[in-house]
Amino acid sequence: MSHHHNQEPFTPWHKEPWAWYIVAVLLVTFCWGGVQLYTAFTYQDSVVIADYYKEGKSINLDMTRLKEARQLGIKVELSIDDLIGEVRVHVQGDVKKWPDQLKLSFLSPVFEDQDRFIDLRRSVSGAYVGQIDEAIAGRYYLQLETLDKQVPEKGYQSGWKISTEAIIQPGKPINLNASEAS
Repeated sequence: MSHHHNQEPFTPWHKEPWAWYIVAVLLVTFCWGGVQLYTAFTYQDSVVIADYYKEGKSINLDMTRLKEARQLGIKVELSIDDLIGEVRVHVQGDVKKWPDQLKLSFLSPVFEDQDRFIDLRRSVSGAYVGQIDEAIAGRYYLQLETLDKQVPEKGYQSGWKISTEAIIQPGKPINLNASEAS
């Protein structure tokens, strides 16, 4: 005859509440980790540049166009007509021959999908005019630049660029000055 000193009834593991608590913690951890991985790969940060070294070099090379804008004394008044979507840019400076076309960029500091790029054409009055497809408001980095070709590893050989940060409000003109711009 066998005698057990421990007379407590044996309970299978799946009927113990602490076992289910541990399993629940593990399940929640793995599920949440899966959600985080999915989010990380689906909504990758667009601000990070894969080839940061080459991009960093081109930033240094691009400074020549900012310096050129300062030397030419480029001043800009930009106005946006939200009703018809017209962007009108008046540019002043010590430029011998004005280009037929300029590129205006509205760069969102947060969301890449809110960036807007507008080709501006010189009108008979001397102002540059372009169209924007939807109303734009809020904080943006603005860049107005000539459409010059960039030479690899050498940068831009000609042209100018002016950039600044601005809060865009409907009906309110924006002034850019190369001597004050970043």
